[in-house]
Amino acid sequence: MSVIPCLVDRWSEENNNIILAWKQNEQSLQPNREVRKRCYSESLKLLQKTQGLPAATERLKLELTVSYNTCLFALVFSNPSEMEESLTRSLFRALEAADCPVSSTEPVKLWEDALRTFGCSVYLPYVHKLLLLQWMLWLMQGQLERVLTLLTQIDSKRECSAPVNLQTETRNLPLRLEEDTSLMVAMAAKDLKELLHICTVICQGVEQMKTEKYSEALAVFQEAKGLPSPRSLLAHIHTLTGQTFAKLDQPHCALHYYRKALEVDFSCLGALYQSALVFRQLGNPKAEMEALHLLYSAVQLQSDKSLSSFSLVSPAMLLGGEQMSFISRVPSPSLILHTLANTCVLNGSISDGVECYLDLLTSLRSDGKGLVPTENGTCFPRIPVVYIEAGFALLKAQRYRDALVVCEEVITSTLDFIPERLLLDAAEKQHLADSDAVLENMDFVLWAGAARLLQAQAHWKLKDTKEAITHFTRAINQLVKVFVKQKDWKEKHPGNSEVMVDKVSTLETAKGHALAGRGLCFLERGQLKEALRDLHLGLQMSPGCKNTEMWLAEVLWRLDRREEALAHWREAHSISDRPKSIKLPLFLQAWAEETAFDFSDLNKKMEEYIQAKNAKT
Repeated sequence: MSVIPCLVDRWSEENNNIILAWKQNEQSLQPNREVRKRCYSESLKLLQKTQGLPAATERLKLELTVSYNTCLFALVFSNPSEMEESLTRSLFRALEAADCPVSSTEPVKLWEDALRTFGCSVYLPYVHKLLLLQWMLWLMQGQLERVLTLLTQIDSKRECSAPVNLQTETRNLPLRLEEDTSLMVAMAAKDLKELLHICTVICQGVEQMKTEKYSEALAVFQEAKGLPSPRSLLAHIHTLTGQTFAKLDQPHCALHYYRKALEVDFSCLGALYQSALVFRQLGNPKAEMEALHLLYSAVQLQSDKSLSSFSLVSPAMLLGGEQMSFISRVPSPSLILHTLANTCVLNGSISDGVECYLDLLTSLRSDGKGLVPTENGTCFPRIPVVYIEAGFALLKAQRYRDALVVCEEVITSTLDFIPERLLLDAAEKQHLADSDAVLENMDFVLWAGAARLLQAQAHWKLKDTKEAITHFTRAINQLVKVFVKQKDWKEKHPGNSEVMVDKVSTLETAKGHALAGRGLCFLERGQLKEALRDLHLGLQMSPGCKNTEMWLAEVLWRLDRREEALAHWREAHSISDRPKSIKLPLFLQAWAEETAFDFSDLNKKMEEYIQAKNAKT
C-alpha cells in the first residue's frame, strides 16, 4: 500500500507540470495552439492511469481534478456526448470510492446521489468542479431545463415549495469552489462559474427574444450587464439590449446601446449591422451607408484573421452555434456590399454605388460563381439580378458603354434557359410542384427582358434612337413570352403565392416601360402614329406612369387632338408620387425620370389652351 502515496505524488506533479506548460503558453505573446492539443493528450493519459486502479478516496481529489482539466482541454477535440461519458465515468468512480450504491445511470439522478454523498465532505469542492462541467455541457447543447434541474439540487436547504427559475438559481449558487494549491487546474472554478452564469443568462434572454417576449428579454439583458464578463461578451449584451429596444419600437434607445457596444468592443460587427438596419428604418440613408461602409471594411479585416478563439473556454463555445449565430449574426461580405451598392444608388450616391457594384461583380467572378446558379439563395439576390442592377447603376452614372457590356453578359448567359412561351391561365389549376419551375422561367424572361430594356435606354441616352428602337423591340419580344390569359388573374387564381402575383406585376411593368420607351423614340423621330400606339399600350400595361401620360399628351397635341391631350395632361398632374403596391426592382424604378424630355413647352401650351377655353365660356 506504500506505493499508492508515491503514485499520488508523482501523478500530482505530472498534472501540475501539464497545467504549468498550458499557463506559460496561455500568457505568452504568441500562444502556440499545438500546446493545447499536447496538454489534452497528456492529461487524458494521466486520467487513464488514475482510473486504471480501483476507485479509492485517497486518490479521489487527484482523479477529480485531472478529470476536470481533461474535460476543459477536450472542448475543441471531443464532442459533448464523449465528454459527458467521461464525466459520468468519473462520477461513478467517485461514488464507488465512497462505497455509495448508484441508484440510476440517468445524469440528474446520478448528480442527486453524488451531491447527497459528498455534501458535507472535503471532496465537495472537487465534485462541484465536475458539476460546473455538467452545467457547461448542457448549456452548450441549449438544454436549459436540465441546467435548471441540476442547479436546484445544489442547495439542500431549499424549501420544496419554493418557486424556481433559471435566472434566480444562477444568481446565488451555494457552490464550494475553493482551490487546492497542491493540485493546479487549467481554469479557476470561480472564473468558469462566472462565465457559465452570464452565458446562461444571455442564453435565457435569447430564448425569450425567439418567442417574442421582448420585455422579459430586456429585463434579462439588463441583469446580464451587471455581471462580470469579457469585453466582447459585454458588447454582445449591449447589442442584444439594442435589438430588444428595436423590437419594442424604440429605435433611438436601440442606437444608444449599439453605440455602447461599439465603445466596449469596436469589433462587435453585430452592433454595426443592427445600427444600419435602424438607420434604414429611421430613413437616414447617409448614416446607413456610413454604417455599411464600416461594416464591410470590418468584415474584410476579420476574414483575414483566424476566427477561432484561443481561450480555453470561450463564450462562443458555451452559447453554441445556434445561439451565437443569433447573437452575432452579420451578413456575408457579398451581401453587405450588395446592400451598400443598392442603398447608394437608391439615395443618389451613384458613383459610390457603381464602384460597389463593380467590386461585387469582380468578387463574384473570382469566386467562380456562374451567372445563372441552379439554386436560389434565401438572402443574396440571384446573380443575374446583381448584373442588371450594376447595369442600371452604370446607366445612371452615364457610363452607357459599360452598361451595354454588363447587360450583354446577362443576355448571353440566359439565352439557353428562356422558354419559347409561358402561358399563365387562371382557369387551369397549376400543381404546386410546377410553381417553382414557372417562377424560374418567369425570372429568366424578366432578366433577359430587363437587360434588353437597359440596353435600349443606354442607346437612347447615346442619341441613337434607331438602335434604341431595335433594343426596345427586342425587350418587348422577350417580355411577351409570358402571357397572362385573364386580366383579373390574381382574383381568379387565389391559390397563387404573393411572389407569383408580384412577379407578374413586375413583368407587366417592364413591358409598359419598354413600350413607353419605344413610343418616346418614335415621338423624337416624328413617327407620331407609332408613338401613339406604343404609349397607349405602355399605359395599359403600366398605368399611373406620369411621364407616359405627358408623352401621350404631347403626341395628341401634335396630332391636333387637343381635348384628348388635355385629358392626359390633367391625368399626369393628378398622379401622386405614392409608392406602388408592389416593390419594383431597382432597374425598373427611375429611368423615365431622366429622359431629358422638356415638358415646359407642353405645359405652357396647355395652360394657354385652358385659358382660351375659359375665355370662350
